[in-house]
Amino acid sequence: MNIESISLDQLRAVIAVVETGSFTSAARRLRRVQSAVSQSVSVLEQQLGVVIFDRSGYRPRLTPAGESLLASIRAIIERSDRLRAEAKYIASGLEPELGVVLDAVYPIKSFTEVLAEFRETFPSVTVRLYVEALGGVVEKVMDGTCAVGILATLPELPQGVIGHPLPPVPLIPVVAPSHPLARIEGLVTWEEVQEHIQIVLSDRSKLTDGRDFFVLSSQTWRVADLSSKHELLLAGLGWGTMPIHMIASDLADGTLRQMTIEKVPETDLLRTFAFHQGAAVLGPAGTWMLERLISRSGASLAPEAPAGKGSPSSGETETII
Repeated sequence: MNIESISLDQLRAVIAVVETGSFTSAARRLRRVQSAVSQSVSVLEQQLGVVIFDRSGYRPRLTPAGESLLASIRAIIERSDRLRAEAKYIASGLEPELGVVLDAVYPIKSFTEVLAEFRETFPSVTVRLYVEALGGVVEKVMDGTCAVGILATLPELPQGVIGHPLPPVPLIPVVAPSHPLARIEGLVTWEEVQEHIQIVLSDRSKLTDGRDFFVLSSQTWRVADLSSKHELLLAGLGWGTMPIHMIASDLADGTLRQMTIEKVPETDLLRTFAFHQGAAVLGPAGTWMLERLISRSGASLAPEAPAGKGSPSSGETETII
């Protein structure tokens, strides 16, 4: 058995015969003469030492051996095609891997829908996905770990990035029913919330050192991720704000309650951006990802400039995080 001399053309001929039902139709598909296709399959059978097609009837039929080998033949062709496509993409500048960082408050379900499309469009590109908050989102893009990011927990775009507005993320202040603040009917004053621990999302990067975004309480507990914050709120250890999509079931079953705080919107809207390094040139996969995020949101393709350092990007109060 001379396996080393088997060619992809021979394997493609087998698949063509199976799919078209005859050597003549397979020859038309492969743009070869019928005798060449028949010869190609016959030589393959000799090399493998098995008969792949039963030719005794009007149309060729796979033998039991042919049935057993067909899946392996298809797999070899598929891998070959994938290799060829990947090499072509790499030669054209396609990234072998794409890093993307999501803000912790961004609805990941929306992004998984984009990823499903991405997988179909760029099957050879590996995706490396990070979830961060505050400056950690920006840091992953600025240090080159990620090509594209989605930012929501900073009130302005930092210098050095180009951002495109996405639909905002709704955010509300909540508290567990066992917490003292839950017993207050109607409007909760600033003085009242200041007396209780506020659970605050902490920045693991150095980007916002010394800055708090509208922290009301004199006492704060700081957590590095939203899941920990969520658990502390459910336990009644403090009050804080959460994205509505993450606590919808808690609000429905009463394990968390929305608070109405003096001078604070009942539902705040976190400004959200898809962004990348201003000095970086995105490859085909990164460009597709950025454009798809923007087009799905219905937002403008026009980029938004970063705000001045240390000032909010609008005249509104900075968001409670």
